[in-house]
Amino acid sequence: MTKDTILQFVCFITKLELDEFAPKWERYAVKLVTKKGELTLQQQVSETKTKFQYISQHEWPDKDSDFTFMNERKSEHFPEHNVKVVQIGGYMPVQLQRKNQQDDGAIKLIALVGHDERDLEFYKQLSLYRHLNIHQAYYESCSYGYVMEFFVPENKADELLQQLKQRPGVESGIYKECLVPHM
Repeated sequence: MTKDTILQFVCFITKLELDEFAPKWERYAVKLVTKKGELTLQQQVSETKTKFQYISQHEWPDKDSDFTFMNERKSEHFPEHNVKVVQIGGYMPVQLQRKNQQDDGAIKLIALVGHDERDLEFYKQLSLYRHLNIHQAYYESCSYGYVMEFFVPENKADELLQQLKQRPGVESGIYKECLVPHM
């Protein structure tokens, strides 16, 4: 990922386990990926549950991005499968400390930060993470002002999660990348 990348984040509210959810997500994701780009599905693994069981990241170079998702409703459903789809919008990276998946034992903690947040230094000064990627809303219609990806050692993840949960306007959880076949 580079600074010229736009990430579309799509969140899913469901109680389905990965083996049931992944095929339904793949059928949905095929509609979103019409150009070259990378696609990642992440499943929540934290004990402290948030409303989003899965988060999908769709990455495109800025010049190739497709914003058709912004013309649709902010949420959809797969009613026959008990899945609610919440498109939170397109985000541009403003800080990239970790540009690719590394197998260094770090866990990804995702924080969805409200539009009212003005103090990014609070997040940067947290001491428990190794790397922090910050993505800022590309459009005013995005659901959150920022999406932050903290890469934290496994033994520090719950402590950082609790610090973030106490911050007003932050929805956060611990996620792992799902291994699903590429379309």
